[in-house]
Amino acid sequence: MSDFVSDFTPPVRLRLSPSSQAQHISTRTQGALSGLSGLALATSLMLSTSAMAQSVNPLDAMPGRVAAFETGNINPAGTFELNVGARQTSPDNRAGTGNQVYHGGGSYAFTDRFTLGLQLQNYVDPIGGPIDGVPGVGPDRIPQLETNELALWGKYQLYQDERWAISALASAEAFLTMQSDIWGGFFNKQTGITLGAVKAPITYKASSKLQLHLTPSLTLAPNDIAGDRFYGTIFSLGAGLTFKPNNRVALFGTLDAPISNDNTINSQGEWEKLPVWTVGGRYNVTPRVALEGYVTNGWGVTPATSIMTFWPDGDHILVGGRLVYTPGSKYDESYRDLSLPPTQAQLNAQQDGFTLGTAATLEPGHMRTEIWGGSDSNAGISLNFSTDRDTEIQVHFEQFSDSDTAPDDIRPSTDVHYMIGPKLRFMDQDNGNAFSLAGRMMYGRQITSNSVKIGVFYTDLIANYEMPNRLSFTASPKIAAWGSVELVGLGLGLDYTFDNGLALIAEVTPIGRDNDEATWAAGARYHFGKSGFSVDAMATNAIGRQGIGSMIAQDDTRFAVTLSKSFDPGSLF
Repeated sequence: MSDFVSDFTPPVRLRLSPSSQAQHISTRTQGALSGLSGLALATSLMLSTSAMAQSVNPLDAMPGRVAAFETGNINPAGTFELNVGARQTSPDNRAGTGNQVYHGGGSYAFTDRFTLGLQLQNYVDPIGGPIDGVPGVGPDRIPQLETNELALWGKYQLYQDERWAISALASAEAFLTMQSDIWGGFFNKQTGITLGAVKAPITYKASSKLQLHLTPSLTLAPNDIAGDRFYGTIFSLGAGLTFKPNNRVALFGTLDAPISNDNTINSQGEWEKLPVWTVGGRYNVTPRVALEGYVTNGWGVTPATSIMTFWPDGDHILVGGRLVYTPGSKYDESYRDLSLPPTQAQLNAQQDGFTLGTAATLEPGHMRTEIWGGSDSNAGISLNFSTDRDTEIQVHFEQFSDSDTAPDDIRPSTDVHYMIGPKLRFMDQDNGNAFSLAGRMMYGRQITSNSVKIGVFYTDLIANYEMPNRLSFTASPKIAAWGSVELVGLGLGLDYTFDNGLALIAEVTPIGRDNDEATWAAGARYHFGKSGFSVDAMATNAIGRQGIGSMIAQDDTRFAVTLSKSFDPGSLF
C-alpha cells in the first residue's frame, strides 16, 4: 500500500489484557530466539492492522459539500445525513435582527457511489437594500421577498482513486411559492417555478490533508417571471480548497464565477456578473455531529440557487451556520474515553439553571420536559431532546412578565413566543477535560394572530467547573437581539448540591449595550431520587427564564415554580 494511503490511516492503539501479558512473559522466558520471533510477528501484525484500519465515521473524511459548494467526494454506502442551518445578514444593515435564510434537509447514500438528497430553504424578509425602479416597503422602499424552495438532488461518483474523485450531480427544484416586489409584484403570488442544476465536481487530493476542487456547473432557470427578468441559464465555474489537519477540523474556501450569464441584480436595477465566495470551517463536535460556520455573499443553499448572490449588488456579507448529523450506532459515540454509566449527580447536573444554562447535555436519546409559572403572568414550557452524545435540541415556549416596571422599549412583547436551536458540548469535565463547555444558538418569533411576528435571536457560551465539595461555578457570556435592540451579558452562577438531592442556586448577569440593569435569580431545586422528577422555586427580577427574557430586568421581584421530568422515551413503549 502506498505512502499516500497510509497518510489517511488513523493510528490504532492495541491494549493487552492481564492474561495476554502473562502469556507474553511466559513466552519470553522460553528463549531469546522465540521472543524475537514473537516480537517480529507482533510488529508485522500491528503494521498491517494500522495500514488497513480506517475511521468508520463519515464526518472524519473530507466533506462532499461545504456550505453550498459541491466537491467530488461522496459519503460511503449506508450514510444517512441530516442538516439544518441558517444564513444571517448583519442587523446593522436594517432594522430588526437582519435577514435570515433558513434551510434544512437530508441525504442517503444507497451505495459507495450514489447518494440521493432533499433540501428545503425559506426566506421571509426584505432584501438588503432598495433597487431603482422596484417598489418596496418602509421609508427606504426596500423590496420584500417571501419564498419557499424545495430541491431533490442526486449525486453519482464517476471515478475514484488515490488522487482523483470525479462526480456528477443533478437537481430538480421548484419555488413552491414566491411573493416578491422584484418578480411579478408582491401581491401577485407565484407557485411552481421550476429550476435545476447539473454539476461535475472534480477533486484533486494533493495530500491526506489538502484537496483542491474544480466544479463546472449549469444552472437552469426561467428567463422571466410574470414579465420580470429572472436568471435564465447560467454556466459557472467554481474553484475551492479544503484543508483537514485532523479528523475533527476542516477549513475551506470557495469561489464560483458565472461565465455565460448574469447572476446579480445591482441597486440600479441592472443585471451583472459577480462571483459567489465562501470562507469557513467545520468542526466535529462528536464523530456523528459537525458544526459548520462560514461567511459568504451567496443567498441560496440548493444546487441551483447556490450561484445567486444576496440582493442587491452581491456585496452583503452573510454569516452562515449548519449542523450536520449522521445518526447510526455503527459510528463512534465520542472522541473521548467515556466514564459510563453516569452517576445520579451527573444526571441531575444536566438540567439548566434558573436564568443560566448548563454545559452538560442529556444522555443520548433522552428527553426533558419543563413547565413553569409564577407572578406577573410569566409561564412557559421547554422540551429538550438529546439526539446524540454532546448534543441537545431545545424548544422553548414562554410568555414574559407583564410587570409595569419592566422597560417596554426593550421587552419584545408579552405574547407567547417560541425559540428553537441546538446546544453543543465541546468539553466535558466528567470525561477528561479541565472544565465543561457548551454553546447554544437559538432563533424564534412571537406567536400572534396579527402580521407582526417579532423575530428574536439568542446565543450563549456556558462554562461549568465543579469542585470536589459539590460546589459548581458557571460563567456564561450571552448575546440577544430583537428589532433594533441588542443586549450582551456575562452570567455568573453558583450551585451547591447536597447528598439528599437538594441544590441551592444563585445567578447574576450584568448587562450591557441597550440596557445596563443586571438580572439575578436565587432559589432551591430538589431532585426526587432516581425518578427524573425535580421541582424548583426561585425569586428573580428577570422577565423570563429563557433566552432574551433572562437578560431583561424589571424593578420588582417576582416568584416562579418549575416542575421538570427527564426520561428515556423508548422506555414508554
